[in-house]
Amino acid sequence: MKKIVKIMGILLVLAVMLVVPVSAEYPTYTVRSTVYDSSDSSIAAGDFYWDANTFSGFWYAIKPGLSSELLYLHNSANSSERIQLDDTIEEGDLYYVCKPQKKKSKIASSDDGGTFIVDDVDLEFIYQMGFFGPAYLVMPQDPSAPSQGCKPDEIAKILLQFDSDDKKQMFSGEEWELAGGWSLVVDQIDVEGEKVWVHLMKNGEEIDSGVVSSSANMTNMDRTYLYKDGDDNPVFYCTVESIFRGTDTDFAVFKYAFLRGDITTIESDATYGIFDVEGFEVPDLMDGIDYAGSSGNTVLHEGDDALVLSSNKAVTLSADKQIDLHGGLYIQTEDVGSSPCLKMTLRKTCTIKSTVTTAEAETSEEEVVVVDMTETEVEQETESSETTSSTVDEDTVEVDLEEETPDVESSVSTPGFGITFGILGMVGALLLFKRQ
Repeated sequence: MKKIVKIMGILLVLAVMLVVPVSAEYPTYTVRSTVYDSSDSSIAAGDFYWDANTFSGFWYAIKPGLSSELLYLHNSANSSERIQLDDTIEEGDLYYVCKPQKKKSKIASSDDGGTFIVDDVDLEFIYQMGFFGPAYLVMPQDPSAPSQGCKPDEIAKILLQFDSDDKKQMFSGEEWELAGGWSLVVDQIDVEGEKVWVHLMKNGEEIDSGVVSSSANMTNMDRTYLYKDGDDNPVFYCTVESIFRGTDTDFAVFKYAFLRGDITTIESDATYGIFDVEGFEVPDLMDGIDYAGSSGNTVLHEGDDALVLSSNKAVTLSADKQIDLHGGLYIQTEDVGSSPCLKMTLRKTCTIKSTVTTAEAETSEEEVVVVDMTETEVEQETESSETTSSTVDEDTVEVDLEEETPDVESSVSTPGFGITFGILGMVGALLLFKRQ
């Protein structure tokens, strides 16, 4: 009997070890570009670059067809030939370039006049660009006249952006948690006077307040609440579509909500992986380069506003080498065939971040993974970076493309419930055998 008790104890310990999941890193997978093949006669001699058409890890707004990023290899050694195996891209000849793109804002589409000026700030257009994959908002030179250009050294994340069909209903006294610690509170609704009093909060502290009209006779600009920073750059805005009288409390309907994060300034002496900031204008080397996009704005011109990074060390394209760039981005080289041949791809390690809590997982009828999309765009149909010319090494999923992570295999594991029941069955069999 003592022997059986010992066996049962050992088996129960093993069962507990199998049931309790081991803490694991977030799973990752790799996005890769089209293949550069030095033996392919269709590839032009001299310089070479990847853009959003050939690498889906770069930002691409399918509608209206905008992209901003290039990884550019300047072939200063063999300009009359294609880049070959064991060639060296000299220091300063590997470029990462992102050119901000001007696009019409969602709120501007609600006004037939084509302009949308609120409190001397023109909300009609915004500038966006990808920065190592994720899209960022770029600050305009003059918020009252965004067509005058932008500042590619001042960027911010878009934390919230309503599509034209999105709405938010709020009752009087309700607080709306936006993102990044921001929230909007409806203090009071005056149905008779057709007004809504709101205040904006950040981490529980009031930042701003205002009274917005909800009258159908007013323009959408009159019905828009705007909070801007000290340089007149918009931080948050939304439009009151209508208000209603309820049985217990009144409520308002908001549209075109927009919120950005804090501005990050890219310093002229900053370093990102193997890149140093070279400047904020397109160099003459890339004048006339036509890259991914269909809107007519995806041509580089010397002097255009752009963030230009260049390599701070020489890069030798030897065989079977991983050349780390920045933010999970790297070049993978290979030597394939009997004669020396360079094949290389641009790759990015992407992280799948689940936001499902333990309690939610236990109550869910089936396993559901909710992906953290804060590194990607909110409006998936216009900000998708998927293209037909790039491939994904594993099944396509939505991921956080911003966090730099090592290229490792997925570490997600499922508790061994089947094995556990098998062990318990063995214990029962042993007890039955003893009794017999």
